[in-house]
Amino acid sequence: MIVAIIQARMSSTRLPGKVLTSIGDQPLLGCVVRRTRRAGTLSKVVVATSDRPADDAIESFCRLEGVPCFRGDERDVLDRYYQAARSHGAEAVVRVTADCPFIDPAVIDRVVAAYLRGGYDYVANINPPLSPMGWIPRCSRPTP
Repeated sequence: MIVAIIQARMSSTRLPGKVLTSIGDQPLLGCVVRRTRRAGTLSKVVVATSDRPADDAIESFCRLEGVPCFRGDERDVLDRYYQAARSHGAEAVVRVTADCPFIDPAVIDRVVAAYLRGGYDYVANINPPLSPMGWIPRCSRPTP
């Protein structure tokens, strides 16, 4: 099962509350959810947010939109993703940020297709992605 997990929280330092700020007639998060759901390779779309009271609004939005919402530690984003993936039976995760209104479902499908074809551990749509350890290749095969 391939699950897109949209990372969202209200505590942006540059623009607090941006994920629920209106773009036209809908919140930014709504735009991201709708566009992500259009990807044909995904089994499910989940929003992951923190367990802080400020993010109750995100959970309310998810309830109204019928989007599963996972809540976890604000400071431990990796564990929040891991627990969200586990709780929704993910075999692979597509990471999406809630402040990306131009997310392209066709790009999601191409990246997932590359992942499925190649037997990779990791595939990204930027080349090369930057990691805390420096530059890593676009696709990483499992280590023996």
